[in-house]
Amino acid sequence: MIPSTRPTGNRSTPFALMALFLVIGLGGTIIGCESVKKTLSTPPSVKLQQDGDHEFKWGRYESAAAFYKRILDREPGNPKALEMYGRCMLELDRPADAADAFLTGTAHRPGDRSLLFLLARAEFASGDYDRSFQLVRTWAIDNDDSEAWLLLASFALELDDPDNARDAIERAIELDATGSAAAYLAAADLAERLGDTDLALRRLRQAYGIEVENDEIADRLREYGEIPGPTVVLPPGV
Repeated sequence: MIPSTRPTGNRSTPFALMALFLVIGLGGTIIGCESVKKTLSTPPSVKLQQDGDHEFKWGRYESAAAFYKRILDREPGNPKALEMYGRCMLELDRPADAADAFLTGTAHRPGDRSLLFLLARAEFASGDYDRSFQLVRTWAIDNDDSEAWLLLASFALELDDPDNARDAIERAIELDATGSAAAYLAAADLAERLGDTDLALRRLRQAYGIEVENDEIADRLREYGEIPGPTVVLPPGV
């Protein structure tokens, strides 16, 4: 009798192994699909930033803030998201939250002028007047920044402090006598507020000499009975 050459043991083993491999394969496919699905459902930060910027542009600040918040949940120090989230909070009349965002942002963007101004505005709006004045005044002095002095003047005016407002405006004029009419317009506004129409007109005539194409200045001169042109121009300076 010829001995059998068939292997002994469980004949179902090859089928069991095939079934096991199939299950493993299917499991891997399922896990892979779930991973892809999760990835697709989590947009990259750049896409969230674009969506947030789009919503902000159209004034949908709640929606915009939600996009920026998703970025900050994964990247707490993202400077652009912090800035825009803070801007949303200002628009939504939540200045304390805005100040927190801007303060964190300045830690990642030290020396950023625009962000510091935003922080000062947020702190002023939240009632922290001393802190906002200190921030802007220090920057204005250290950098000879005329716009910082004008921001300080606007804070003083909101607190009904015309003396400090006048001093700040005059510093702005000294630093940027011929570069921009903004300081002269602020000076004219303050003079009108104090009832000094002669000084207001003088400041408007100086402003017109710097920005002769500015329709706002021309219209305000006409309100004083002046005809805009070379003859109304006064030299710049305090």
